[in-house]
Amino acid sequence: MKATLLIKNIENLYTCDKNFTILNHAFIACHHDKIIEINTGSYKEWLDPATRVIDAQGECVVPSFIDCQFKSFTHVRLGDQLRQDINALYAMRQNGILTLICDNPNTQRMKLDQDVFYKKNQSELPVLNRLSELKNEIPETFLMSCGFGLPNSYVYSMAPISYVLFQTHRVCSRKLLESMTSLPAKEFGLSDRGSIEIGKTADLLVLQVTTIEHYFQTLGRPLIHRMIKNGIQFYPEWMVC
Repeated sequence: MKATLLIKNIENLYTCDKNFTILNHAFIACHHDKIIEINTGSYKEWLDPATRVIDAQGECVVPSFIDCQFKSFTHVRLGDQLRQDINALYAMRQNGILTLICDNPNTQRMKLDQDVFYKKNQSELPVLNRLSELKNEIPETFLMSCGFGLPNSYVYSMAPISYVLFQTHRVCSRKLLESMTSLPAKEFGLSDRGSIEIGKTADLLVLQVTTIEHYFQTLGRPLIHRMIKNGIQFYPEWMVC
């Protein structure tokens, strides 16, 4: 089996597996929508003439982000609700949120570039989603959400809250990254995503930084270079990248 997509020369690959393995100068091989290999060293055995290759030199790769608390516009008419939901989901997608857990079954959908799942059950872990509600004591384990749809909250990215947690509250980068990838996947039974492991869905972000710490300490500048959903790069489009 050969790779349909291969990402090479990754400066730091954050797998977000149970050991939070970080691979330096690594590669990821994907066959259609699944990851078939992650490793360091030579990747040539996974190539054939049809393989699309991404060079991530000087960049890091992480699992795509999961927002566990998307609130739908249920207080408006159905047509307006769907339109506003779609606009909000598009804005979140541009910030690397390719999977969402929502509170409205009408919003549930699975598309090429983003999945939305309806879940009745609330998370047993606390969800940090508002800058104004952050206290001095941060829970040991938590999930993160941009808080969109909560009263007076129209934020489409988890970057602001992760920036404050990292810079002001000194929360370590591992906790932050896990709170938006592997932990929500585990909490809501999404066993096919949330980490970069063989057999998992190839939902990946290529960031224009060498380490995840650089990502969390930077605000106001777009740092997502490429987004890959189900093993297909949809941002930027192949013809312009």
